Amino acid sequence: SSDVCSSDLPRIDPALAGLIPSNTTLMAGARLEVLRKAPIYDKALAHRSIPQVDQFTTRIGINQKDLWELLYVSNGKSGAILGHGMFSDEGEPKLQQRNDNRFGYKGFTLVGNEINAILLINQTVLAMGDTDELRAMVDAHEKSAGPPKAMADLIARIPAAAQVWGAYGGGQLASFDSKGNLANINKILSLIQTGTLYLQVSNDVSGGISGVAEGASPSDQAAEQLESGLRGMIGLGQISTSAKQPQLSKVWDGLRTSRENREVTLRINEPGDAVDSLLDLLLGRVGK
Repeated sequence: SSDVCSSDLPRIDPALAGLIPSNTTLMAGARLEVLRKAPIYDKALAHRSIPQVDQFTTRIGINQKDLWELLYVSNGKSGAILGHGMFSDEGEPKLQQRNDNRFGYKGFTLVGNEINAILLINQTVLAMGDTDELRAMVDAHEKSAGPPKAMADLIARIPAAAQVWGAYGGGQLASFDSKGNLANINKILSLIQTGTLYLQVSNDVSGGISGVAEGASPSDQAAEQLESGLRGMIGLGQISTSAKQPQLSKVWDGLRTSRENREVTLRINEPGDAVDSLLDLLLGRVGK
């Protein structure tokens, strides 16, 4: 049937779902607990710094293994990261830093200041980010309706097994500070009206990564520009990869674009031996 059953959604943890403000236009999730069980994790990911995860665990003061799931939520102007994990045995983590204040909002405690803070929800749920967005999360908590319908419809297109995913429902997007091959990414993003992305790490020993990014453009012309922008980025990547980097060549070869009217699709199929190079491209090289 065409009804979306809630189990078809990538599992937005019920503990986090009720904290999503109704004006949300951008969401991204990482199911870290599931990801750690994939064979590729120890080989390619465990020793890497993932800035968003590091920032969260450092500020909260917990071990990364105690963080199960992260969910980023934004309205295009302000945003915050929700985390689900084992944060505290004492009932309240020691979060206070220099210049931090404790203040209350509708019965919840925030630690920080008027610009950014940490919101203490319970022993296993915390949020960190723009104070405006954290207050909106408390407001949402009173209604507890889950993602707004437009976002829920986009998320419904993402397979439940995806460990990393994102959905963009339109409106403002913060620009990326990117250089090199990815420098065109801001122009590419500006041509997308709504979009989804997911990555699925294989559970077998070969440990490849597959995924799909889909973007709908406001017009056929914009979709054409979007597709040619993506093709150009892939082509440039292929040309600028030297013969000494066969793994990086595989990364670019694992990307395929197609277009149907205003919808542009990027398919991602990376074999296990190209995953390290893909992560170098996305997260920066690891000093080995």
